[in-house]
Amino acid sequence: MSQVAAGLNFTVFLTRQGHVYTCGTNTHGQLGHGDTQDRPTPKMIEVLGSVVQIAAGPSYILSVTENGTVYSFGSGANFCLGHGEQHNEFQPRVVQKFRRKGIHIVRVSAGDEHAVALDSNGFVSFIGQHIFPVLFVILGFHYL
Repeated sequence: MSQVAAGLNFTVFLTRQGHVYTCGTNTHGQLGHGDTQDRPTPKMIEVLGSVVQIAAGPSYILSVTENGTVYSFGSGANFCLGHGEQHNEFQPRVVQKFRRKGIHIVRVSAGDEHAVALDSNGFVSFIGQHIFPVLFVILGFHYL
């Protein structure tokens, strides 16, 4: 394994080969297998490409592929998936806002009400609920 992340009652594993495995509770589709079936043992998410980094929020997952694409899945609460809506995603879905703007993401972090992404130019983008939006604008961060 090269990385492991834990959400609320589920776990995500990233292998050295770039494969993502998930197991645990799957109430919001956060395991990424297209359903809400709980899984007691890790199962590989087949639709993801070569992943280099993962992050887990309470009930959602973010993953970054080697080409800088971000995928999100699970609970859409608080707009944390980055799709501009609060629908649950049962399979990994590309965060199109990064792709459309040509932003190459290198790291992500997932929180309760927002997520953060660091791009290859050192800029930080915020996804989801923002507690202090004026502060973020003053500091020069990006919004999605």
